[in-house]
Amino acid sequence: MTRGIFVAGAGKDAGKTTLCLGLAGAFNARVEGGVSFFKPLGQKITVVNGESVGQDAWFISRALGLSIPSGESTPLLASRGAAERYVRSGEPQGMKDAIKRAFRDLQKNNGLVLVEGTGHPGVGSVFDLGNARVASILGIPVILVLDGGVGSTIDSFCLCHDMFKTHGVPLLGVVINRVLPAKMESVSQVLRMWFGARGIPVFGILPFEEPIARPSIATITREIGAAPLFPSAAAPAGTGSGFITAFDSSEEVLRKIETGAGKALLVSQSRPELIDALIVSRLSGGPCPPVIVVCGGAPDQRRQAACSAAGIPLFFTGSSLEGSALKLSRGLFKIEPEENEKIASIISMVAREVDTEAILAALDGLTGASQRRSGRGIFGFLKRLFRRG
Repeated sequence: MTRGIFVAGAGKDAGKTTLCLGLAGAFNARVEGGVSFFKPLGQKITVVNGESVGQDAWFISRALGLSIPSGESTPLLASRGAAERYVRSGEPQGMKDAIKRAFRDLQKNNGLVLVEGTGHPGVGSVFDLGNARVASILGIPVILVLDGGVGSTIDSFCLCHDMFKTHGVPLLGVVINRVLPAKMESVSQVLRMWFGARGIPVFGILPFEEPIARPSIATITREIGAAPLFPSAAAPAGTGSGFITAFDSSEEVLRKIETGAGKALLVSQSRPELIDALIVSRLSGGPCPPVIVVCGGAPDQRRQAACSAAGIPLFFTGSSLEGSALKLSRGLFKIEPEENEKIASIISMVAREVDTEAILAALDGLTGASQRRSGRGIFGFLKRLFRRG
């Protein structure tokens, strides 16, 4: 019997895609027929070869080399205004059937389909397709991904689980995400105690790993609206991640660059002496960031030319240094498909910290119980009758 797991989160950016990436990497070689990925409702859209596709499905497919048709992996894309249009007119119709049809098509050629929910369990309800209802329609159990903590984690679980329970969706277990390393032991002990007392498996507790959480340079420049100042300024794909803000003296900033190799530097346009110091450092073989983002406007032409000659990618944004830093510090950012080291780290972390064998065993047990239940009804009676004949 082909299997599926619905990976749901307590909220936006809970770590659903991270877990799906790790599980797909771990299961693909172990599950007969391989693993596919499915996101019924995509709120984040990207354009690939002129076609709008679901960002998360495209990322998983690219990162793991899966051949998933974009129309099947994310059949519904919630573009701007779609919710209002649906409430007013009921259009587009047939969304439930589209989800079921796409899921069945993936089931035909795969041993396990990982289904990623969108946001918290109620997201999509405006289309009468909240996460819990979709899992019920597809007839698959759920794993809940919860943010690390104690009280807030348990509170979130109760709220989310009740919604799936209302729709009759079985719970396989939970995975706790982003627990601070210093609190891993205490948080793990308390959460395993609480969930264990209720017979709920904790499949894994993932630590917060700062190198994985750091946004890529492509993400940084996109989020703060930074553009390259000359044609060769674009940083090569996969070049570094994270950022340093230049609020300190030139000497202190250079020390931070040296200890934070690979991080972009955000510097104010009002600090031309720092840009000069970075050019000199680069030419003399000293520390230099992979990208400089000048905030508050572009630097003068002379410094642009000097950075170009020194091979320093230079970007600028109209946003202030303070505003840019604040926006980036508040965000949780998706990993880019080109960030191979991060992807490998995530797959390794999930394989190390999540009991994937226990997940498969729980899924097998649920499937077996379902088959045994089906044998008690009228269809079971007919099977037994024909076997006797």
